[in-house]
Amino acid sequence: MRTMSVLALICLFIGCFFYYIYTLDITNVGLMKAAGVLSFLTLLFLCIGGIVGPTSGSYWNSSSDQTAASLNSDQTAASLNIACILEFAPIPAGQFLMGSPLEEGGHENGEVQHAVELSAFAMMTTQVTQAQWEAVMGTNPSRFKGADRPVEQVSWGDVQVFIQKLNEQDPGKGYRLPTEAEWEYACRAGSTGKWCFGDDEARLGDYAWIDANAMGTTHPVGQKKANAWGLHDMHGNVREWCQDWYGDYPGGSVTNPTGASSGSSRVYRGGGWNYAAGGCRSAIRSSYDPSYRHFNLGFRLARTLP
Repeated sequence: MRTMSVLALICLFIGCFFYYIYTLDITNVGLMKAAGVLSFLTLLFLCIGGIVGPTSGSYWNSSSDQTAASLNSDQTAASLNIACILEFAPIPAGQFLMGSPLEEGGHENGEVQHAVELSAFAMMTTQVTQAQWEAVMGTNPSRFKGADRPVEQVSWGDVQVFIQKLNEQDPGKGYRLPTEAEWEYACRAGSTGKWCFGDDEARLGDYAWIDANAMGTTHPVGQKKANAWGLHDMHGNVREWCQDWYGDYPGGSVTNPTGASSGSSRVYRGGGWNYAAGGCRSAIRSSYDPSYRHFNLGFRLARTLP
């Protein structure tokens, strides 16, 4: 139908042109005939367009619909294939002392040191970004907007919905929150000091966005130095939910601990853009109600390795 309409317009234009020339030279019978023929063709194409329009129109509409469907399919695929942009680092199996020694500056009562043995797992190299959250959830609850900034203002319950949807979209990967023990082990990356790089507070700004350098806001993930296992922002930007219920540490050594069996609050770890250096230590721990949301609280994902 569109083709016939275009041809009709072309013929009409040329016919009018020939007729105009004929009016300037009425003795030129050839021009008059040409104008008449083109006028006839114009009517013919318009009639054909009207007759086959519904049939041809269905073709064009179908083609347009197919194109739109293809684009929507691509957008859906991009959403479903968010897994391809979730970068994980392998964390080796091993043992470490969880918690902090009494003499560590900022040590708190809940940080009783104890031996922990963990199986290998994988950890996201950055905090989950707003773009990644929106690709799965379709919304962005964050206060400090930016596709590459960490998503925040998400509760522990919100994160569980995100994880469920992500696992439905990308089955078999076993996305989850890290346990508290996994988080600290991955944060330390073999270190034993206050922070992943040691005890020199002057170096903290190289590794973390905290109150001294963040200028009152979050920042795009991955801009600061990574720890020895390739993980960024473990000491700052936003604090991070863990899977565990909050509770006292065990008195002896444990293997693959998962925290208290029940409770009223969930663990979060790490520092944030509005935290002082002491609140960003590897061993620092605290908790919130699972429904709590704040603009300095986000998360990163973990995966169990085969």
